[in-house]
Amino acid sequence: MNVNGNFKDNLMGKKKVIFIICLIFAVALIAAILHMVSGGGKDSAKNILYADKVSVITGNGSGTVNRFAGVVEAQDTLKISLSEGQKVKEIFVEKGQEVEPGTKLFEYDTEELAMTLEQGNLELEKIGNSISNLNSQIAALTTEKKNAPAGEQLSYTTQIQELQTNVKQEEYNYKVKELEVNRTKKSLESSTVTSTIAGIIQEINPDPGYDDYSGEKQAFMSILSTGKYRIKGKISEQNIGELQPGMDVTVRARNNQEEIWKGSVDVIDTEKPESSSQSEMYSGSDSSARATKYPFYVTLETSDGLMLGQHVYIEPGTGVNTEGLHLMTAYIVDADGKEPYVWVANKKDRLEKRNVKLGAYDEEQDTWEITEGLKETDYIVWPDGECKEGAAVQKNENVQAGGMEEGE
Repeated sequence: MNVNGNFKDNLMGKKKVIFIICLIFAVALIAAILHMVSGGGKDSAKNILYADKVSVITGNGSGTVNRFAGVVEAQDTLKISLSEGQKVKEIFVEKGQEVEPGTKLFEYDTEELAMTLEQGNLELEKIGNSISNLNSQIAALTTEKKNAPAGEQLSYTTQIQELQTNVKQEEYNYKVKELEVNRTKKSLESSTVTSTIAGIIQEINPDPGYDDYSGEKQAFMSILSTGKYRIKGKISEQNIGELQPGMDVTVRARNNQEEIWKGSVDVIDTEKPESSSQSEMYSGSDSSARATKYPFYVTLETSDGLMLGQHVYIEPGTGVNTEGLHLMTAYIVDADGKEPYVWVANKKDRLEKRNVKLGAYDEEQDTWEITEGLKETDYIVWPDGECKEGAAVQKNENVQAGGMEEGE
């Protein structure tokens, strides 16, 4: 028996097996690396879809909806400005005071106006005398021209034309000064200014400056009209997309949230940011980043029952569909077909199709009532080309409905 030969054969066989195992492992490792590099790695971040909670999307989470803080203000404002040179002698009202048509507001300082009027009349008289003098010179030159020899006719003509031009200039100066005098007379005759509307004194600027945003001179006095109101709210740059001009909104009284008014967003003034704050806290988030706020305004169908300066809540939507689950059509695939469905994140954070049964359609809100197949606790994804069965899903669990009160 050749013991050494058998031993060598066994050793060679073991080395061969180990080599094959190592080779298989190396190939598998390279394949795995190539698979990950080519985008097939486990849940590549760029392929992860984000899902939002149904209660947040529908605004039914915790019995509330996303809302913004607002305040009732006058729809119209009367602004009174001072003309150049006008001074105020006495103010009869104060900020916050209610006024009615005919209420005395302030009185001009007429002493300086009287002096201005007197000076204006003197200048008018001076200009009038100058015109008369020029016309007399023209008449005299015209007479002399008739008896002058032919060689001097051109000289007389030139002098007369120059005087006529001077007359026209003086006549223009007279008209300008006459307008100033008449304006001063009118100011003297109405030295006491009265309110033409019912309202509340919003501001009084004894020494009007210039607006920081528009560059326009401030009004001396502003009066907010009472009786016809609008709502002013604020929205931050992070969630400004939640509102659009023309969108229907519901306004709720803070002290009685069952008391509501209907309206629509009139304008979002992105040209005039009002404030920045380091305490812009969003529900479910500990973010304290600085956020710029922009004012927006809501026009109401009726303002009956509202008070000027009253604080309210502004909620997107008409306040209907408070019962049941109503989902925007955009989230439903094949909503008009036989088998409508939505993309749902399952318990393993993977995407799956979920057939739903639809009830009534709300044309005004563009929503469908979901009668079966979906719960408020489910998480769904906005349908697009990236939605595929089994795709990785990231649930936005930090975002909750309600509690968002912008502008406070």
